[in-house]
Amino acid sequence: MKTRRTVALAVLVAALTGVLGVPAAGAPPAPAPVAAPAALPVRYVQADVVDVPVSFEVRNVNRSLNQCAVDGRPYTVRGYLTGPAALLDGPAPPAVTLYVHGTNTAQWIWRLPVEGHNFVQALAARGHVSVTIDRLGYGENPVPDGFGTCTGGNADVAHQVVEQLRAGAYHVEGRAPTAFGTVFMGGHSSGALVAELVAYSFGGIDGIVATGWAGIGITDETARRFFPMFDACQRGLLASAPPGPEADGYTYFDPTLADFYQASVSDEVDPRVREAMSAHHVRSPCGVMLSEPIAIMEDLTHLDRVDVPVLLVYGAADTLRQGVEPYAGLFVASPDVSETTVPGAGHIMLIDVNASMVYDAVADWLSRQQDRRNG
Repeated sequence: MKTRRTVALAVLVAALTGVLGVPAAGAPPAPAPVAAPAALPVRYVQADVVDVPVSFEVRNVNRSLNQCAVDGRPYTVRGYLTGPAALLDGPAPPAVTLYVHGTNTAQWIWRLPVEGHNFVQALAARGHVSVTIDRLGYGENPVPDGFGTCTGGNADVAHQVVEQLRAGAYHVEGRAPTAFGTVFMGGHSSGALVAELVAYSFGGIDGIVATGWAGIGITDETARRFFPMFDACQRGLLASAPPGPEADGYTYFDPTLADFYQASVSDEVDPRVREAMSAHHVRSPCGVMLSEPIAIMEDLTHLDRVDVPVLLVYGAADTLRQGVEPYAGLFVASPDVSETTVPGAGHIMLIDVNASMVYDAVADWLSRQQDRRNG
């Protein structure tokens, strides 16, 4: 098994080299001390807003159009439901957006406990319901082997969560589950790749909110992180390798905390945001990171099958994605492709300068789509 995996990883890195046009890097720098996935801190909760833990019983299988290896085990996916109590307790089935994070973060990006930088609370104040989850291998949803989870498998799990949200077949702490009549998917960075995979592999979602994502425009900063990560994950697979921090299939995408900041937010970000981020510089599953190059190339051939509305949100100072303007034109079957760029913001524009522009853009787009669906 290890030999087959090593060969597969070599194919992946060759593919990414072709996409980026850069050579593989040498040995990576010594990683920062390994930290356990940080629990979400105390949350800011507004009056008349429901903000409670939820959980979904899923199986880690992969029936998506991105074929990559998963462990096939059952898991409980944990997350949070946030939205206006009046909507959740009202007589009509409300709409909800399921938000999925990117490669090297977790659901904390949607729930940062810094005033003015908490996405789900801001969306609730604007009249919208959100569900955030950690992908398998992240945060509150760990897997024992970081190679037991991958992009296509994450899409299948997200599809299972969408089905349960529609049926009201999930657990909510302290209240009855809501059966949602409309389900959008939001994804940040490669979380948007997951949302796109769900749209054309399974259907069942009513629109996509993509922040900080395009399958094009990859920068040298992305490459600088990928190749050391690849080397570290490969070392973790080799039977002859001595035990090390990658032996469990997890490693760093951003080698240092400084790299984590530089790839995520602008220099002008609120210092409280940096302080809150510091606990979340942790290792990520190799299976997800190494499945992405092939997933991206496959995704670019299937975007013409996405037939739901799409919102693309970019940060003008994003160091991981630039030159993304042509991406919107690939969604040829979508009835509505909208774009907005947030001035001064970095990759995680949800928590950066001008974050309120993100909240307004997403809330306005969701309202417009709901009005369109309601006639």
